[in-house]
Amino acid sequence: MTGVINKMSNLKPPEMNNDIPNAPFCAEDVDWNELASIGILKDELEMAGELDHLLQGKKTGVISLSLVLLGVDVVLDATLQLVRKDGGEPLLEIIGVRPA
Repeated sequence: MTGVINKMSNLKPPEMNNDIPNAPFCAEDVDWNELASIGILKDELEMAGELDHLLQGKKTGVISLSLVLLGVDVVLDATLQLVRKDGGEPLLEIIGVRPA
């Protein structure tokens, strides 16, 4: 129980961490440098109005992505969703959308 109290006391108010109140994820939970290395940028998600959906654990709308995966450029339309791995850390799921 002490660990929960300590974790809660370290939380910042929503206005300080630019997160949505009661969202299951905080922006600080996400490794934005790792995502930037494959072409997913926090600023672009925020400008597209999709960052809030992501931090709420919801799927984003369809986003055109240009990713670099294992040195290969991949262009696709996809939705993104944050989920928790078994250890509790966030994992970004990229769900490809089939062209109409």
